[in-house]
Amino acid sequence: MTKIYFSMPVIFVEDIEVSREFYQNIFSLEVEADFGENVVFKKAFSIWQKNRAKKIIFGNKIISERKENINNIELYFETINIESIWEKISSSKLEIIHPLKEELWGQKVFRFYDPDKFIIEVAEPMSEVIKRFHRLGMSKNDISVKTQMPLKAVKKIVS
Repeated sequence: MTKIYFSMPVIFVEDIEVSREFYQNIFSLEVEADFGENVVFKKAFSIWQKNRAKKIIFGNKIISERKENINNIELYFETINIESIWEKISSSKLEIIHPLKEELWGQKVFRFYDPDKFIIEVAEPMSEVIKRFHRLGMSKNDISVKTQMPLKAVKKIVS
């Protein structure tokens, strides 16, 4: 059987230039390839001009916009500088879904919308959460329970 490998997600955007600028400015994503109506970000995902994508995929068939698909995708980013990124986002004119908060498992996270109303999540890596709890004096067992991470992984990260 021939193997098929996942390459990257592609999101359809209303304005390719606005979205390209957004992802480059907010996340410092590097453009790997720019085909005009399709931009590939290096080690990330691709954006595609929605109208062009519809024409290529569906031809001249009329397709309806499905309301239940609005905001049904989240792009997840991680950073060890969660507070500084939060300051950048919260001082912008972007629509915030929720401010920086700590989830029950200890991970700091916030969410907001991109220009096309896709949900963007920015969180600290779980390895940083584990290190933070270790610096606070929590035992490896307690960290494992709190973060829901295997004890073996916790031990490896704090060693």
